Amino acid sequence: MKITIKNAEFRYRQGFHLKPVSIDIESGTFMVLTGPNGSGKSTLFSLINGLIKPAAGSVAVDGREVTSIPPQERARMMGMVPQISKITFDYTVEEMISMGRYPYQGLFSGESKSDKQAVDEVINRLELIPYRKRSIQSLSGGEYQRVLLARVLVQQTDVLLLDEPGNHLDLKHQTMLLNLLKEEVHKGKTVIAVLHDLNQALFYADHGILLDEGECVCSGAPADFLTRSTIKKVFGVSMKEYRSGDGYVIFGLDGSGGEMSRFEY
Repeated sequence: MKITIKNAEFRYRQGFHLKPVSIDIESGTFMVLTGPNGSGKSTLFSLINGLIKPAAGSVAVDGREVTSIPPQERARMMGMVPQISKITFDYTVEEMISMGRYPYQGLFSGESKSDKQAVDEVINRLELIPYRKRSIQSLSGGEYQRVLLARVLVQQTDVLLLDEPGNHLDLKHQTMLLNLLKEEVHKGKTVIAVLHDLNQALFYADHGILLDEGECVCSGAPADFLTRSTIKKVFGVSMKEYRSGDGYVIFGLDGSGGEMSRFEY
């Protein structure tokens, strides 16, 4: 499933303007949208999943304008984990996850055997068995975030859209989440995630877009554009760079002056 963004732009009444963005996202890609707060990441994310319509340009999925696709059909193509937001109804964890199967159900049909099997598999995969009968109102932020991820996985879509999915997760579950998403990419699915953590972008993403003040500053492999000069320009943070040969890149704080350090190992 190919996503084509062609000169897509959007302007809010308050004045923020996402300037034209063009990019092709092929199947089996882990794409990261990153940049400072207010740079346009969530706006571009909303254009991709069809929550808003571009003021100019287009966003298409396999050649079809995303906003022209009926909601239930779109929900069989693209699943979304939004920035965390609590639901006031007192659903159980299992009921909440089961909602991800609605695109495959008719108006008066109940859960099928395959629906229940899909829910059971995801609950087991995300280590949610002890929580399945608990009220979602009793969950911590991190536990609830895992439930939202389970709900989108049970949709079994070709495209997964996640807006800051690591929010509220501890280190173990952030790692579990990102490894799980990488597994989905290896199966041929497309993952598009808004991430603030540059280390995670470098380690997991195949392709990235760096946004600043509504403009696409760079795109490509994150290791190619996350350089000392670019980070200084976009994030306003000075950085020391350490190179020790090939390997992954890690950014860390330099205790001598609060500067960012870049390590390779």
